[in-house]
Amino acid sequence: MIKKLSNSIRAKGSFMAIGILFLSCFVSFALMTTLFLVLYHGDLSIKEAHAVFGIFMFVTLFLCVALGGSLLYFAMGKISEPIIRISNSAKDVAKGDFSVRMDYKGNDEIGMLAQNFNLMITELGNMEYLRKDFISSVSHEFKTPIASIQGFAEMLLDKDLSEENFQAYTNIIIDESKRLSHLSSNMLRLSKLDHQFIPESTRPFSLDEQIRRTIVLLEEKWSRKNLDLDIDLDEIVYTGDEALIQQIWVNLIENAVKFSAESETIWIRAKKTPDKVIVEIKDQGIGIANIDQGRIFEKFFQADKSHSKEGSGLGLAIVKKIVEIYEGEIDFTSEMGQGTTFVVKLPFRY
Repeated sequence: MIKKLSNSIRAKGSFMAIGILFLSCFVSFALMTTLFLVLYHGDLSIKEAHAVFGIFMFVTLFLCVALGGSLLYFAMGKISEPIIRISNSAKDVAKGDFSVRMDYKGNDEIGMLAQNFNLMITELGNMEYLRKDFISSVSHEFKTPIASIQGFAEMLLDKDLSEENFQAYTNIIIDESKRLSHLSSNMLRLSKLDHQFIPESTRPFSLDEQIRRTIVLLEEKWSRKNLDLDIDLDEIVYTGDEALIQQIWVNLIENAVKFSAESETIWIRAKKTPDKVIVEIKDQGIGIANIDQGRIFEKFFQADKSHSKEGSGLGLAIVKKIVEIYEGEIDFTSEMGQGTTFVVKLPFRY
């Protein structure tokens, strides 16, 4: 209890005010009593004593208020000084300066305010860094396909261009246009998800059947690599936004296919427990390096640069956001050259 009071600025202020009041009254009374004894040695009548006592009490009260008020003014100035500094620092932050810090040390409310202020500045600085990094990444991602489209379109103007080169350049323009369209769609989808906290459309649907449809949807990609799919799905009826949740399986299975070599196996499992759905997607692909594993859910981050033209680095960021909307969990294990396993857990909503 004593420790709690010692860390409270309210308690400190109260004790300080009581101490100042006691000190000012004591000093004023002692001063006036000394002055009375010095000035009056003779006997006084009762009437004169009452008059003198009244004057001295009034002067004592005045001195007490003046002295106490002055001490309180300076004491409150000491207390308000860090608050004023925080206020001035907040103005600097509003102007875009995220380097300011409060060096106030203490366990009271102002100390907590200073700590939280520094934490806020750190987070704002990180957000500013991410914003600049995001803009840089967006510029880079758009610049590459646009430059390709422009360059090969200019080559098509060559009248001596062979039919074979014409077809090749045209296909490149089409592929880069698709890539640009896919990037734009994913950016719009992610922007929408960043401001979405609850599913828009909720209804019961067969989750296992949804995963099977997703596998069929991606058949052209996995059959091209002659991949073997090992599928084991429980019958699961889940309530949620069907189109939104399908984006999870599309991105995870598409990644498993993309990073798998010819004739490898992809395992897809879905299990139902009393309170959640657990979906596991495992591949035998190239795996993720330890240095990259902490960043795979970042926007535009691509661990394997050799596949950068096949994606935008937004797929896992979209998956992560959708799982968060459903208050679920997503985890993964990976080893270089051994493959990657993603596990998604979605709680049932009743």
